[in-house]
Amino acid sequence: MANTEGTINLDLSKFTFTAEQIRNINELVYEGIMRLPEISAIHQMWGGIVADKEVGFITEGGLVGKKGQGCDPEPQDWNIGTRKLVWQPKEWEIFLKECAQDLKDTMARYSMRTGTEIDDLTDTDYMNVVVEVLIGAVYKFLYRLIWFNDVDAEEAGDGGTYTDGLDLGYFDIIDGLFKQLRAYVADDAKRGITIAANSQATKAAQMSGMTPQAAYELLTGMWYKAPMKLRAMKNDRNIENRPMFLVTQSIADAYEQYLTGKQLPQTFVNLTEGVQVLTILGIPVIPLPVWDEMIQAYQDLDTTFYNPHRALLTTKSVLAVGSPTRGKLFGEFDIWYDKTKRGNYILLKDMLDAKIANPDHFIYAE
Repeated sequence: MANTEGTINLDLSKFTFTAEQIRNINELVYEGIMRLPEISAIHQMWGGIVADKEVGFITEGGLVGKKGQGCDPEPQDWNIGTRKLVWQPKEWEIFLKECAQDLKDTMARYSMRTGTEIDDLTDTDYMNVVVEVLIGAVYKFLYRLIWFNDVDAEEAGDGGTYTDGLDLGYFDIIDGLFKQLRAYVADDAKRGITIAANSQATKAAQMSGMTPQAAYELLTGMWYKAPMKLRAMKNDRNIENRPMFLVTQSIADAYEQYLTGKQLPQTFVNLTEGVQVLTILGIPVIPLPVWDEMIQAYQDLDTTFYNPHRALLTTKSVLAVGSPTRGKLFGEFDIWYDKTKRGNYILLKDMLDAKIANPDHFIYAE
């Protein structure tokens, strides 16, 4: 039977409900989500952000040192630079419901309780599978929230950059990092580089336009155009202050093809334990296929994609993500059964904001 409106829809209709077919919900193979770098591996996590809050930074001192003045010298002026970061966390939530009645004519029946408790799905194999898949969906949501959200989100048909027909309620919680980067580049063109392939007239031309040579020239061009302060941090003792490239998979693939075509050695570094990434000029090149996936799914302008190739040279310390939760990306799942309504509920909620912590330490290309 079809699921009741507003409930979890785990499509079990593809599996025949007989004793000769799949009987155990755990026999279903969860293919998993696209491999994502841990959010904390490339973002600086700030805990305890529960309301609008200013954080002040001391940057550096101005000029000192003039020739000696002899007797009765005049004190010199000295300025110490400062800047501030204003957190404005917004609340988000995931609230789901499942009615056991919708599952009684499916293979999920084998994983349900019996007797009076038959409608209670908590602590069942079925709910364990749902939560496993949901955790993957939450990680993707966080990437979408941190990078792709825009409080002024509009569909392409209305002059915006989002795929027509999208529920923009998934995209307008905060102003994500892509929107912030574009604003900084618009204010100061030296912070940005234009990727020629993005301006092609068709999707096919956009994708083929990111050639191996174009990828190599883009990455090296970004490095040599980057602010000198950022380049000087290449060997910083604090790894969170060392530069890194974050790129779409399209750019990473083209750069790898460049190395292969030129028969150049491929140098890798460990991003995290067990995860290696390529380097260029000694700088990690971290592919984010989740960017490509979301651009092509959520920023499809019909004949073209909205800037399908994107690259950012910055440091982890610049990409700030703030939430009230300390030590974790989000709080605990609350899962319960309501005997009166005979519904099973899942609730996950928290607050989050994302900021460019230092606008002087990045260069962005799209």
